[in-house]
Amino acid sequence: MRAPERIDQVLAVVREVWYRYPDLRLGQLIVNAVQPDEPCSQVYAVEDTVLVRKLESLAKRWGRIDA
Repeated sequence: MRAPERIDQVLAVVREVWYRYPDLRLGQLIVNAVQPDEPCSQVYAVEDTVLVRKLESLAKRWGRIDA
C-alpha cells in the first residue's frame, strides 16, 4: 500500500501552485505539470464542477461517501 501521508503533501503543492494560477482548471494544472507525450484534451478541458461530480460519483460507486 502506498503511504497515505503523501496525499497531504501532494495536495499542499497543488494548492500552492493553483492559488498562484487560479484561472487554470485543475485538469489544465495537472496536464501542464506532467507535460504528457500525447495530448490529454479530456483531462485538460474538463471543468472543475464536472470533475467534482465525477469524483463524487466514483466515490459513491466505491462506497466511500454519501454525496
